Amino acid sequence: MGLDMYLRASEYISRNNWGRDEDGNILDTPNEAFKAIVETFELENVIDKTGFAGISIDVPMGYWRKSNQIHNWFVENVQDGEDNCSAYYVSREQLEELKELCIQVLANKELAEDLLPTGAGFFFGSTTYDEYYYGDLQETIEIIDRCLASKFNSFEYQSSW
Repeated sequence: MGLDMYLRASEYISRNNWGRDEDGNILDTPNEAFKAIVETFELENVIDKTGFAGISIDVPMGYWRKSNQIHNWFVENVQDGEDNCSAYYVSREQLEELKELCIQVLANKELAEDLLPTGAGFFFGSTTYDEYYYGDLQETIEIIDRCLASKFNSFEYQSSW
């Protein structure tokens, strides 16, 4: 029980990448990811192609546990103050902004309460600015670096408590 936080990369692959030759074989398309998904999950004979719009894939990119200062940032800067456990779109620019704040606080710990304040909640963890708080910031930088190094352009944040 407590605050669990997830960051996922999400990609929509359009049906426009669905192509076949006269023998029914899947054609090489500009989006090899689509072809790989269709082949991996053996979808070519099970999808209703008349209403088929595409495929969405979600890839877990990061997980935090009781990192309430990071959760508080997402609530205030991504979720318009709504703390409701729903999934919210996060842009690369927002991730870069959070990373920069983490770097600033790690460089000058006196900025912690102003730049990345903790947030209290039911089983949200400690609100003390201690080694765990700063460890969460370092972990956040690593998670964001993985996201920014990927080819994904769409990310989602969701919490559970």
